[in-house]
Amino acid sequence: MSSTVIQALSRVMMLATATSLMLTACAPPAAAPAKPADAKPADTKPAAPAEASPVTIRVTMWESNEALEPFNNAKVAFEKKFPNIKVQLEPVPQEYGTKLLAQMAAGNAPDVFQLGDGDVSKYVSKNVVEPLDGYIAQDKFDMGVFFPGIAKIGQVSGKTYLFTKDYSPLVMYYNKDLLKKAGVEEPKNDWTWADFLATAKKLTVKDGDKVKQWGVMVPNSWGDPLWLRGTAPFIYQNGADVLSEDGKTATGFLNSPATIEAVQFFSDLIVKDKVAPSKADVAALSGQDLFQTGKVAMLWTGRWPLKDFKANKDLKFGTVALPKNKKAANAICWAGFAIYAKSANKDAAWKWLKFVGAEEGATEFAKYALTAVKSVAEAQGMTNDEYDKNIVSGFDNVVSPPEFRQPKFGDCVEKYYKENMEKVFSGSADVKTALDTAAKQADDCLAQP
Repeated sequence: MSSTVIQALSRVMMLATATSLMLTACAPPAAAPAKPADAKPADTKPAAPAEASPVTIRVTMWESNEALEPFNNAKVAFEKKFPNIKVQLEPVPQEYGTKLLAQMAAGNAPDVFQLGDGDVSKYVSKNVVEPLDGYIAQDKFDMGVFFPGIAKIGQVSGKTYLFTKDYSPLVMYYNKDLLKKAGVEEPKNDWTWADFLATAKKLTVKDGDKVKQWGVMVPNSWGDPLWLRGTAPFIYQNGADVLSEDGKTATGFLNSPATIEAVQFFSDLIVKDKVAPSKADVAALSGQDLFQTGKVAMLWTGRWPLKDFKANKDLKFGTVALPKNKKAANAICWAGFAIYAKSANKDAAWKWLKFVGAEEGATEFAKYALTAVKSVAEAQGMTNDEYDKNIVSGFDNVVSPPEFRQPKFGDCVEKYYKENMEKVFSGSADVKTALDTAAKQADDCLAQP
């Protein structure tokens, strides 16, 4: 994550570990480490011989403490299944990206490593990530074991580079008691922007000019309206994008009429309609959980707080898909597993990657976060669960992060989007001017070597 990192997708606690690390689009920016000098890996079929003698593979991750439990459990099961392969776990909870790239520059990085969504294209462009398509073909591995909408995450320019570790699309939570009190029907999965806005207005309660209860918090529980990943679903739902398909151009995308319309709708929720709290409003409430305390009736965020909400016996809530406009669409926060392109143990590394990404080991990670494996999700009852079913049903609407198309996305596109949209929320610029300026600045930046 050059811009923002996914929080551990099982629960907010695990994500906090990763915040300063890799899942760029869902966490604060970190200093860019030095570029490693690795040779480009050959995109050919991997060597296939099984391990004739014991081999040790090194696996690194940003988790620590209790968040390592799925890794430890998967390691035990894997070594029992493959007794000739030992797994050496190397957790790096601080400065993960900096240390990993330093190891790559020296040619001694771990065989398998984690990447967050905001760093995928950066590492692929540095030629340090082993393409997986040769292994998939050689093993006749069935990619159909994954949810189709999630399977495509981890691909860059049509090639598969990573298997999913964990992830979360965005979802809407709503307080059933507050809806009932306002005489508002619970939203359905086919609701529209118009339905959403009308519902948010009915759920906003004022005492004079002072808001006592907001209809919704967007884009998520951090209350940060500049979080592009949180705003992106509005853009996708309006049939727009923030970057060209080849990742080279922002003008005509970040400032297209459809994008401007979508961002205008989003910003109006806070600035004009005042059905959502501003960043200043959230700060004034000293970091309270506005949803659980009844200060907001609906919450637009990821799956992360679901476990805590379910543990609150006083909270009666439901989940529903995000509203749609021209189409249904969603964004995702995601982390995956990759093989180091210069690994000396690629065949063993592939076995581990497949084990934790798609086979028995995937069940361990599914205990803590959303799984990409359909059979595991079904065995957990997620597809029928009253809360999770509305999340799972929208997987095919997920749009792969634009960071996958452009290594400089955070530094060039998101940076200028945030800088100019800040002026919209402060009242010193309109949305069209802000996005026109951001698109030009982004293109100028992308054009730089």
